[in-house]
Amino acid sequence: MSVPYQRMFRVDGRWRWWRPLLALTVFLGFYLATQVLIAVAYLVPIGVQRGPDGLRAFQDQLSSGALDPTDPVVLSMTIVSLVVLLPSIMIAVRIARLGPIGQLSSVRMRVRWGWMARCLLPLLVLALIMVGIQTAGTYTVDGSGVHWNTDAIGQSTVTLGTLTLTIVLVVLLVPFQAAAEEYVFRGFLMQTIGAWIPLRKAGAVIAVLVSTVVFAILHVPNGYNIWGILDVGSFGLIAAIIVLRTGGLEATILQHALNNVTIFVLQAPGWSKIDLDSSNGSAVGWLITLGTSLLYWGMIEFTARRSGLDRRFPGSEAPRFRGPVPAWAGGSRWVRPGGTGWSGAPARSEGVAGSTAVADPVDNALGVAGRP
Repeated sequence: MSVPYQRMFRVDGRWRWWRPLLALTVFLGFYLATQVLIAVAYLVPIGVQRGPDGLRAFQDQLSSGALDPTDPVVLSMTIVSLVVLLPSIMIAVRIARLGPIGQLSSVRMRVRWGWMARCLLPLLVLALIMVGIQTAGTYTVDGSGVHWNTDAIGQSTVTLGTLTLTIVLVVLLVPFQAAAEEYVFRGFLMQTIGAWIPLRKAGAVIAVLVSTVVFAILHVPNGYNIWGILDVGSFGLIAAIIVLRTGGLEATILQHALNNVTIFVLQAPGWSKIDLDSSNGSAVGWLITLGTSLLYWGMIEFTARRSGLDRRFPGSEAPRFRGPVPAWAGGSRWVRPGGTGWSGAPARSEGVAGSTAVADPVDNALGVAGRP
């Protein structure tokens, strides 16, 4: 027996249907609290330095261009407010006792660094394609060499110091922002849906669809048009499939980080003739995102097959105890996958960790409920 990624919450004996709801409540509470702290940390110094008028101007700028790569302060505040999603969801999973935090990372209960390293080659290919597409027409070649095509893109509107600071912030913060979104949408959300739905295949499909729709809808307040929403939705859909196909978040974290870093860095100079409003999507932009995402999925699939990647948890789902964990299961030690309870408990005839096929505690009040 083995367990797919979307069912990982079920490998812990403490699983109950209400635990993800508890985790969601803790997550939202902690996240909102951090947003208040971040707002105070940014707004108070700005108010002191610039006064009430400067503070109002900053708030207007924040509401109209939260992801403006030409303003390091506005951009850093927006990214930091997303980075805190990562500790928020980890704390929530821990408090709700949904199992080891590492199960959000992969079916190996941890980040598979070796597998992530193998994903760097497909990522490099993707990076070359993305940069090539997004910089097409922005540079020209003549007798003096290669240089920016200022007739097409205009002049940079930021200073060298601002540009350098923006690039440093993007490189340092965006990978954590990308990881945070992956852990929430492709990690916690998909594992919650997958654990709630008894049928594995149906649960996988619904988990992918729900995570994709929620991911796209949460971009609506940013002013995305229909093509922008389709762009985000396509990215989220294929990322969710990659997570299930590889049994972890590693490949999609790299893809998400590359996508955001590339966009921010290329827009950081603030070219005067280029619209920096990323919400203004287009049919061409959507098709490019769809095509590059499918290409990345194909390369990751090929790499996974070549490397013999373990895509499923090499164990069984934990039995559903109605009462206290029986002594034959190792007592409370059962509740952690890989603990004494797992190795010491007898196996059912169908290979599910639980009880023997003969008379045993299964049928009494302390036994095991039917597996979904």
